Amino acid sequence: MSKFERALSNNEISAFFKGEGEYFSPEEFNMGYHNELINWQGMLAYLEEKETPFELLVKYFRLYLNTVEENALDAWMLFSNIASYYFLRKKNRYFLIENEDLIDELTAEEKKKIGVLYRYLKENFDKVPGAAQMFPIEKQFGFTRKNGCPYDLFSL
Repeated sequence: MSKFERALSNNEISAFFKGEGEYFSPEEFNMGYHNELINWQGMLAYLEEKETPFELLVKYFRLYLNTVEENALDAWMLFSNIASYYFLRKKNRYFLIENEDLIDELTAEEKKKIGVLYRYLKENFDKVPGAAQMFPIEKQFGFTRKNGCPYDLFSL
């Protein structure tokens, strides 16, 4: 059973997206911190076998988004999850295609929450574990833009 399947059966979707407990995926190039991309690959591989994988992705992302709070770690996890989505979509991995966009499927309220959390992260990036060793947040968001994110998520 994959990590994502366990998260589904345990009703722990938020913990999966946040990399909490058994859903933590360390990676040496990520300074020992959680690597969301690893979890995304497992989740997408699982969803790809379902009848409506993109709709399920939107559903599970919404469930996660509803649990995100205004603190540095949650904002960073949201940022990293969105970056992972656009990275994999740009690479045409799994069922992700460029004419479907996760953010497009969200409500105005959900998009606003993303904007609030991105702005919070920008102002509080120094509180993210390991931030001193990372690229500045604006540069990191530049990578997400290059991977096809059509939104300025800081201004939603």
